[in-house]
Amino acid sequence: MPDISEVSIVGTQALTADESLAGAVGLHHTITTALADLVDNSLDAGAAHVLIRFVQDGTRIVSMLLIDDGCGMDAVTIDAAMTYGRRRDYGAADLGHFGVGMKAASLSQARVLRVWSRRSGNSTQGREIDSGQGRQAVSVIDEGEAAAFFDAVTPRFPFEAGTIVEWRGITTFLMSANADEQTSWLEQTINDVRSHLGVVFHRLIESGRVALTVDVFDVAAGRAGALRSVGAVDPFAYPRTGSPNYPRQLTVSINGSTPVAHAHIWPARSNAPEFRLHGAPGRDQQGLYFYRHDRLLQIGGWNGIVRGRPDYGLARVSIDLDDNVLQHITINPEKSGVTLDATATAAIDGGVFADGTANFRSYLDDAENSVRAARSHQPRPISVVEPSSGLPEDVLDSFSDAFEFTVGADPVAIGWRALARDQFFEVDLKTRTLWINARFRRDLLGRRSLDNTDAPVLKSLIYLLVGEMFEGVRISARQKEKMQAWQEVLISAMAAHREQVAQ
Repeated sequence: MPDISEVSIVGTQALTADESLAGAVGLHHTITTALADLVDNSLDAGAAHVLIRFVQDGTRIVSMLLIDDGCGMDAVTIDAAMTYGRRRDYGAADLGHFGVGMKAASLSQARVLRVWSRRSGNSTQGREIDSGQGRQAVSVIDEGEAAAFFDAVTPRFPFEAGTIVEWRGITTFLMSANADEQTSWLEQTINDVRSHLGVVFHRLIESGRVALTVDVFDVAAGRAGALRSVGAVDPFAYPRTGSPNYPRQLTVSINGSTPVAHAHIWPARSNAPEFRLHGAPGRDQQGLYFYRHDRLLQIGGWNGIVRGRPDYGLARVSIDLDDNVLQHITINPEKSGVTLDATATAAIDGGVFADGTANFRSYLDDAENSVRAARSHQPRPISVVEPSSGLPEDVLDSFSDAFEFTVGADPVAIGWRALARDQFFEVDLKTRTLWINARFRRDLLGRRSLDNTDAPVLKSLIYLLVGEMFEGVRISARQKEKMQAWQEVLISAMAAHREQVAQ
């Protein structure tokens, strides 16, 4: 076969991308990551204020608005912003990266995207994409109607120019006929949004560059409820270090570029929200935190450099990326994680501290020693298999203080799953999980819950009851008999509980 290094070009064709390609972008967005992507655009437009507004008619959410006081867009700019595949020229400090953020983020959550914008000295513009008519078909809204809508919005900050991104026909929001469920979902969603944005933009909030807020607008009342601010949640804001030699600057050289990296060790047994991000056990957020232009792109994880372990639970490393290293580090489309190539992986694994006395691997040893030193030195003759998740951080720490963990036994997760009606729990040796029947969750808690660390008393008691079942590779006949007896008593107790609540 001949090796042809050059070929003769006889013509060039501009081919239109298939419609399905536009729909595939942003498939992995959640509500929180989609809103974070929109906030990126607001910041790039110079916004000092960004308001996320849920529009409520009764208990039903009919639309969502993101309102900013940035520079706004004229007709040419808004047409470019609404076009798939048209990547604008980004400034050196811009947070935008792919050129599809607003469209992909919005249409991952809603069927209809409307954008209203006003730039100083220009007429108000309005555009709409209805995914039912094709994601590349952009409708132009009458300028008078656009101006009237823009003027009617009252975000509670000066709003002479700026942009409103509106989602309608939202597909990812709960639409329940049960008013309590709908209210509970909305409150949890607002808390999730505030928590996520507070972490992702914590540096920009702390510096005063932007104020992020959330409210709910009641259509019937014609006004918005209480304004809720998004506070900065810094994953490195511990009151004291967990090890006297930290934090330390880690020198990481990637193809001639040296991104700023700092290794931290949190103090043990912290219940600070900065450690327990989103309410999850702090140890679950161990690992690397990548920033670009002070925007957080990844919350923990070791990116294949090492395997996460409970003994690394206090270790967190911040790494500030510059454009020179992005040829070795790929940001995912949702800006919620990065992928390292072999060069970047080796560079971080081979990172050294400035004084030359230690490196990345010895840092992990120090983090592990901090965890071990924090554990009680009292004799702990009783052993259990280590619980890995499903309980609050302080309860997990109490297990490590009170017991010796069974050597050679993989940790066990605790979670909720729908089981048969005559099962209260299930011991799943294959997945190393203790499942509790989700059919009883609301009855036991007295409310709807999305917290994977809820019911800590119940979970701890069941785990202590069945923990020995996870010590072997199979469950014996005698153990099955014991569990069946426990199941019958617990199911009977559950029925009695329901009757008492109903009376």
